[in-house]
Amino acid sequence: MKINPVLHKEMKIRMRGWRAAGMIGVYLIFLALTASFVMIIARQDYYRSTIDSELAMGSYIGLAIMQFVLISFIAPALTTGAISGEREKQTLDLLLCTRMTPFSIVIGKLFASISQIILLIVASLPIFSIVFLFGGISFKELLELFGFFIIIAITFGSIGIFYSCYFKRTTAANVLAYGTIAFLYFGTIFLTLMYLSAIQDFDYKGVFPLLYSNPIVGFASLLWSQFRGGSLDFLPGFSIGSQGAGSYVSPWLINLIFNIVLSISLLLLSANKINPLKSKFKTKGRINRANKQISKQANG
Repeated sequence: MKINPVLHKEMKIRMRGWRAAGMIGVYLIFLALTASFVMIIARQDYYRSTIDSELAMGSYIGLAIMQFVLISFIAPALTTGAISGEREKQTLDLLLCTRMTPFSIVIGKLFASISQIILLIVASLPIFSIVFLFGGISFKELLELFGFFIIIAITFGSIGIFYSCYFKRTTAANVLAYGTIAFLYFGTIFLTLMYLSAIQDFDYKGVFPLLYSNPIVGFASLLWSQFRGGSLDFLPGFSIGSQGAGSYVSPWLINLIFNIVLSISLLLLSANKINPLKSKFKTKGRINRANKQISKQANG
C-alpha cells in the first residue's frame, strides 16, 4: 500500500519518542476522570445509590461535548502553519519540486497535522464504550458520533490549510481560520435571527438552510436524534421523495454533507493556490501581453 510521502515523514517524526504515547495516556486519564465526575455529580443530584442508563447517558453527553470543544479549538491551530510554515522556512519550493502533486502535498499536510486529534478520538472509544454497560446507546450510534467528530476535524483542518496556502504568515492564517469557524458557530445563528426579525415571524416552521452549516446545530441534532429520536423542533430535516413515502434526512446528516463538500472545495482551492504551474502560466501570460502591447506601440 502506497502511503503519502509527506504524511509518512510527518508521522514518523511525530510518533517518535514518548510524547505521543504520553499525550494519549494523559488524555484518556482525563476523560475517565471526567466521566467519573459526571456520574458522581448526577448521582448526588438525583439522590440515587446506583448508576442507571440515564446517568451513563449524562456521562456520554459530557464526554461528547468535551471532545467537540477540543476539536474546535485545536484542529485549526494544528493546520494553519502547515504551508505557511514551509514558506517561512523557505522549503515550500523544494517540496513542490518533488514528483508529488500539489493536491497530494496538501492532503499529506492536512492529515499529518490532524493525525494527533484523530488518534485521540479513536483512542477515546473504550472510554465512551462505558455506556454499553448500562444501555441506552448502540454501537452504531457511537460510530455515528465518532464519524461526525472525524469529519469536523477534517473540515476545520481544511479551513486552516486553506488560509495557510493563501497567506504567507501563520499568524494571519490562524486569525482568519478561527474567524471563519466563529462565523460558522455564531454568525449563522445571528444571520438567521436577523432573517426572522426581518420577516417578523418567530413561529416560522420552515427550513433555514444557513443553519445546516452550523457545526453546533449539527452536533446537537445528532445527540438529540440518538436520545430523543427525530429532529430538533426549530430545524426540521429534509424528506426526499413523495410525501409520506420518501426517505428522511436528519439535520446532522445535512451538516455532515456540507462539511464534506466544504472540505473538498477548500482542499482543491489550496492545491490550486500552491500549484507552481499556475504561477508559470500567469507569468507567461503577462509576458505575452506585455510583448503585444510593445508591438502595438512600436507599430503605432
